[in-house]
Amino acid sequence: GAVLDVKIPLHRSTNKLEQSVLRLLWLAGIEASHVTTTVGPEQEYFIIDRALRNLRPDLVLSGRTVFGAPPPKGQELQDHYFGAVKDRLLCFMRDFEMSAIRLGLPIKTRHNEVAPAQHEIALVYESAARATDHNIILMELMRQLAIKHDLACLLHEKPFARFNGSGKHVNWSLATDSGLNLLDPVAVPDNSLPFLILLTAILHAVHRHSALLRASVASAANDYRLGGHEAPPAIMSVYLGEELEGLLSDIEQGRIAKKVVRGKY
Repeated sequence: GAVLDVKIPLHRSTNKLEQSVLRLLWLAGIEASHVTTTVGPEQEYFIIDRALRNLRPDLVLSGRTVFGAPPPKGQELQDHYFGAVKDRLLCFMRDFEMSAIRLGLPIKTRHNEVAPAQHEIALVYESAARATDHNIILMELMRQLAIKHDLACLLHEKPFARFNGSGKHVNWSLATDSGLNLLDPVAVPDNSLPFLILLTAILHAVHRHSALLRASVASAANDYRLGGHEAPPAIMSVYLGEELEGLLSDIEQGRIAKKVVRGKY
């Protein structure tokens, strides 16, 4: 009875979630026969010259630096984020993007990140199980094609001290087979009840299972990323924004909720 495949718990949880959400939609009078847990992963990575990487035994053996001087250029001004992509790196990006598309990976965006030599690629939202597979394939593809361009693709969570790491931003939502994004406050016109119920259920789940959520990402490597610019904190929390927080506060206090401008979400 033991589960050998590490993806089985993911499939079981998505199936259980689908059953509960379908019951909610039926009670709210919304037609749907299938609900998918969707994920849109953003993959950060560092690209450096392969010859320079080979000069660092710590980087070659462990994927991260364990000694060295402080970086001469930091990321305080975020100037790298707004800078142009170098031609050599752009050739590499186009190469692995075209290879990814040929493999069926739904590539969407590319851009610089705030640390020097740091970049990011994002995939279109798809089912959580499929997005997991595609992210793993994408990382392997990037590593292999970097060699072709005499580059090294670093995917360690913290390859350089005092810089951001190669993390993932996992954008998560729920979608119906009819095309509704259930975590969009205005997905169902004139019926905000499903969104509010799902929102409060997620808040309750994070509060109740925060230790489990924290443990699920508490690998030795990933904990190097904690704290700092764009890195997650060690304490689990939820930020809703002023509009949603105000809306929930009005409901909790029994006040008439203020009308929220749609474009602010």
